[in-house]
Amino acid sequence: MHSHLARFWTRALLGLALLLGFAALPAAARSQSILDDEQFRAELRQGLDRLYDMDYDGANAAFAEIEKRYPDHPVGPFLRSLHPWWEILVDPDDDSHDDAFFDSMSEVIKRCDHRLRRDPQDLDGMFFKAGALAFRGRLYTDRKSWLRAALDGRKALQLLEGVRKRDPENPDLLLGVGLFDYLADVAPHQYPVLKPFTRFFPQGSRARGLAEIAEAVEKGHFVQAEAAFCLVQINYIFEHDYATSLHYARWLRDRYPDNAVFHVYEGRALAQLNLWQDEHQDLLDVLSRQSEGKTGYRGDVIQQALYVLGRDDVRWRQFGEAVPVLSRLEGLPTRSSADQEYKAYGRLYRGMALDALGRRDEAVFWYNRALSARPPSQVRDKARDYLRAPYPG
Repeated sequence: MHSHLARFWTRALLGLALLLGFAALPAAARSQSILDDEQFRAELRQGLDRLYDMDYDGANAAFAEIEKRYPDHPVGPFLRSLHPWWEILVDPDDDSHDDAFFDSMSEVIKRCDHRLRRDPQDLDGMFFKAGALAFRGRLYTDRKSWLRAALDGRKALQLLEGVRKRDPENPDLLLGVGLFDYLADVAPHQYPVLKPFTRFFPQGSRARGLAEIAEAVEKGHFVQAEAAFCLVQINYIFEHDYATSLHYARWLRDRYPDNAVFHVYEGRALAQLNLWQDEHQDLLDVLSRQSEGKTGYRGDVIQQALYVLGRDDVRWRQFGEAVPVLSRLEGLPTRSSADQEYKAYGRLYRGMALDALGRRDEAVFWYNRALSARPPSQVRDKARDYLRAPYPG
């Protein structure tokens, strides 16, 4: 089921790329910039590593030390926004972190504008304002504020070009450039809703973008994890190259074993490659970590894990295991059309599992439940078929 992924990354990764987002800070050998401070760079690496491993307390402590040393600099609220941003990535339907995120971005832009009024070529002002606009544009796309997102993205692109002119060899900047190149070329063909906004941006290149993002993974100083995660997403959703998606998911999991988002993508890539035993163990581990209360193992991550695990238990004829998994999926809250789609598929597969176990009356109940809320056509057709004749199992 790709529609939920398309929704998530049309409104998040697509927003990032088409609107030229980049989500970490680049290194550079520049004068008169916070990016030259070796202590800053060391603390930043430490904070980002903890952030990506979902150790939010550790990340926030590292970022707080940076903000304490640079109290009026835009880096403070920029780094402060990363915790709510990752909370949003874990569960994009939960908007309870939006205000904290938008407030931080507004403060970044305010501080940058103050610096740029004094010196229009101020590097930190240009860089952090570009980052804040791109980040804000990402969330605007997630909340379907397309025009606001496009306007922020265009401004971010203009500022980033200014930064690139000052430091054209910086490999970290390849993430934002590569994402723009790739998705400015690919996304409008797959998502027509984005076509009216392409006039805001130059023409992209799929092949060039893929090469640039891969180079950011290989040579970047601070954006390696973000670049690898983008390649997980791009190869899964657009390229359908599940082996490459799995490669980068495992690259991330080796470095950040407690990141729930990376974890569930590893399981999904394994599923697409029909590596069922590895997938099964991987997604059971996701659910086990939820039971333990591990940070990040909630919301959309758990919904994805339950759906894929329950679906593939049925496909691999593990019907007795499928029923309780799909029961847990049914018990999750329904907050969006994507959640409803998960539920519809879950009800269909639950009916199939019950049919195969000889529990026909229960199966009929769940086929009818699957039909009750305007399900996708595939669910509707199969549920009607199995109401006429039991799923053979």
